[in-house]
Amino acid sequence: MRLAQWQDAFIDALSQDGSDEAMLSLVNPAQGSRLGIYRNNSLQALTSTLRITFPICFELVGEHCFNLLAKEYIQSNPMLEINLNHYGEKFPLFLEQVIGTSEQFSKVEYLGQMAQLEWLIQLSYYAADSLNCLPIAQIAEVNEQQHKDLLLLLRPDVFILQSGYPLYDIWLTHQQDTHIDIDFSQSEYYFSISRDPYKPLVKQINEHHYCLLHALSKGESLGEMIEQGVEMSSLPEWIAAGWVCGFRMREAK
Repeated sequence: MRLAQWQDAFIDALSQDGSDEAMLSLVNPAQGSRLGIYRNNSLQALTSTLRITFPICFELVGEHCFNLLAKEYIQSNPMLEINLNHYGEKFPLFLEQVIGTSEQFSKVEYLGQMAQLEWLIQLSYYAADSLNCLPIAQIAEVNEQQHKDLLLLLRPDVFILQSGYPLYDIWLTHQQDTHIDIDFSQSEYYFSISRDPYKPLVKQINEHHYCLLHALSKGESLGEMIEQGVEMSSLPEWIAAGWVCGFRMREAK
């Protein structure tokens, strides 16, 4: 039997709803009881990973509730990569679906979006330090007629998020010991996440800043942003901060 088949059988056996039939056919039947131990260890490891990645969500619902949510998530989302830092990508969507079908989460209806913020914090922390691109200073060498084809690139650790909830205030409350009055008066809130220099930070930004950073993150060219009327007065600020770290030229279609 190929190694890949052994691995598939082992992963299937450890999955909460998986089958251990294939794995048991490959080992001494007397060792079959050990699969339960491995399965429980896997559950505990993945639950711990989710608690570390989503600490505010854990605090918001408490240990017992979080562990139940984690178990349900793990049962339908087995780990597909060996790196635990990549586990939990679909947890925010899972929480959104749970909240939408259960009234018991009515006081934390923002839980799924807070999880999305925490996932972006995770991505920011483990993002690469730089991109393989041309430095901003070389834009001066680009022919003016080609400026419309410029693709300005965000640093890999920079992310943005839009929400109907004041996630920044909620996040800040859990970073400090002092009480913070949370403002729920706005209909929309905009946030940035960036690593500075080693720890990801969350900031609240305005709508114009968000729209510009969103256009950059989507890979829109300078010409496309001008056509769409994107407000770019804050662009020098993001360049100076190093958030816009370089550029490429859009390939001809």
